[in-house]
Amino acid sequence: MFRTISPDRKYLRLPVLLAALLLPASAQITAVVNAASQVSGPTAPGTIVTIFGSNLARNTVAGSGSATPPSTLGGVTVTVGGVPTPLYYVSPTQINAVVAFATPTGSQNLTVTSSAGTFSAPVNITATAQPGIFSLLGSGTGDGAIINPLTLAIGTFTVRSGKDRTYLSLFLTGLSTSVFPVVTVGGVPVEVLFSGPSPCCLGMEQINVVLPASLSGAGRVPVSVQSGALVSNTVEIVLLPAVGEGPFPNNDEDMPRSRQLASIAWIPGTSLALIADENDDVIRVIDLSSRKVVRTVALPSGAGPIAVSVNAAGTVAVIAERRTGQLAVLDLTTYNVISQIAVGSGPLNVAIAGNLAIVVNGNAGSVSIVDLTTKTVIKTLPTGAGVHAVAVDPILLKAWVTNQTSGTISVIDLTSLTVVNTFSLGPNVRPAGIRRIANSNFLAVAVPVAGSAGQTLIVNINDGSFTTINVNSALSGGSSDIAVSGSTLFFANQTGGSVSVISITANGVPTGPPIIVKVDLGARALAVDTKDNLLLVTNDGSGTIVLVDLRTFAVVGRIDGVRTGLDGDDNEDNHSDREHSSNLPVITTVTPLTARANTTFTLTLIGSGFTGTDNVVFVSPGDVHGNGKGKGKGDSPDLNADGAFFVTNVVVNAAGTGLTATVKVGAAAPGPRVVLVKTPNGESAWSKVATALLTIVP
Repeated sequence: MFRTISPDRKYLRLPVLLAALLLPASAQITAVVNAASQVSGPTAPGTIVTIFGSNLARNTVAGSGSATPPSTLGGVTVTVGGVPTPLYYVSPTQINAVVAFATPTGSQNLTVTSSAGTFSAPVNITATAQPGIFSLLGSGTGDGAIINPLTLAIGTFTVRSGKDRTYLSLFLTGLSTSVFPVVTVGGVPVEVLFSGPSPCCLGMEQINVVLPASLSGAGRVPVSVQSGALVSNTVEIVLLPAVGEGPFPNNDEDMPRSRQLASIAWIPGTSLALIADENDDVIRVIDLSSRKVVRTVALPSGAGPIAVSVNAAGTVAVIAERRTGQLAVLDLTTYNVISQIAVGSGPLNVAIAGNLAIVVNGNAGSVSIVDLTTKTVIKTLPTGAGVHAVAVDPILLKAWVTNQTSGTISVIDLTSLTVVNTFSLGPNVRPAGIRRIANSNFLAVAVPVAGSAGQTLIVNINDGSFTTINVNSALSGGSSDIAVSGSTLFFANQTGGSVSVISITANGVPTGPPIIVKVDLGARALAVDTKDNLLLVTNDGSGTIVLVDLRTFAVVGRIDGVRTGLDGDDNEDNHSDREHSSNLPVITTVTPLTARANTTFTLTLIGSGFTGTDNVVFVSPGDVHGNGKGKGKGDSPDLNADGAFFVTNVVVNAAGTGLTATVKVGAAAPGPRVVLVKTPNGESAWSKVATALLTIVP
């Protein structure tokens, strides 16, 4: 267990970070990277590094101590410049080690010695190097390994804890202790109370900060650390509205919401738009004329839809599912998911050019190019660390991808499907949102962690040269997203709850100072509706879509994006709207109704929406742990599937109304099980299980 500490003290135990250090990884010595950011480059003494390779050791062994790890582990030793390194973990493909403080600077050999052999690789040791912030997945991207040391909340926070301000602890490696760091949250500098070594783990540093009230309800925002001139990788936290505020005022402090808006896309030629809810695993359809949600479309449990894009014809949408590593293809005539396509780890953003979908895989540092006709990945291209967003030009057949941690933009030719150029923005620039500026040779690139002035780069598409402008004259934080209407650019200032409007000439020069339009809490994502002449703004904190007139830049309406009022939705912070989505499969008949443990039988299901079923799961009615309601997101039923059931030979009829499968039952306890089918449109509704029961009898 953690110890409760005063937030300005440095003593904190953090087992979750040890777990991150022990994560298995792929890969020969093929790479030596900062264990937190997963980025190669100059390394400072005292940094925890991950060594990737093959045949590095015979066995897998984890060290038993973190404050004083041994220099020999499982028969493996590692030296850098002849100096032994303490070891956390060794395996055939990965070693986690601490570059000793006594290691000399300059070009040095890193040598691994084990019963499998001796391996060496050159490394550059410098007095200071880019620090890395640990993430929960160990990828250096996504949710940061950041905690409230008083409440032990991880990743999701309110800015007040009871009557006190909220304190957070960040964990890094490679951070210089001779320079006091600058920490930004959504581009807003926050007060640093402590920075120094963490006694939890050799080679790990800790920074304690306090959140200002101005960040309340900002939603999912980036966090970075600057040490001198060096900028860390970027991770994320979620900042909730205060208790009593936002769409669900009865929610507890620090509890993740069941409903949280992410991106938005307009359906061309209509007055409809799609909004992605990353926690409810749904796409909601909003009618901009009637100002309401008119449909909820379910995705598989745990999908984490983070981005959505619609083709020019308005017939197909694609959704990046961050948590499943898949791209969902949604038919906009039937509102059924017609395909789930495996892409890379942690897809963050997607754009469509013709019949191609370009998906950026945030955890994998790659881009997947999907043929929407064949529903297959036709190419995966490595780009750079922390790949974040994509812009396309369907006429030039080019795509531009920001690599946040690498500080680069990859240029992709969509004809040859190759990376044809890489624009370097600088090793300490952290590019995020990107858009092509119409009728010009320029891209607009947001750098949200650079400060509160909304730093934006205007990048020449021919040579990568750029100028820097600031778009947030209110100094309320960086920009999370960009939208373009002709030569007018719109920037979502997430921590400021506003949108900046600025016009750009054909030469890439602003025509005047930005106009600031106040919207709602956590302005996160933007889309342009040219039919109704509206800018659409999703607001993470308030759960609203704010409508801004493109001519006057006045707010002309608001839509509740998380409380639908549709049949079955109780408008609470739970998954009741998802459970009543029209595209979910429904089971009406289960045969047989009973079975015994340690037997095998043929299961027959009758119902609707079975097309694409890839599994059938069995869940005890008592194994679903909550449904949100302000106490956290709650479990999806299929996440609690009974492991005593093994299903094979799933066959679905052409109409999707009947299904058979072979079920092998192990040592299952007596009692009822809810039967659920898993399809591209999600699993069958938990709320409609009265006829979908199988009972294990003695």
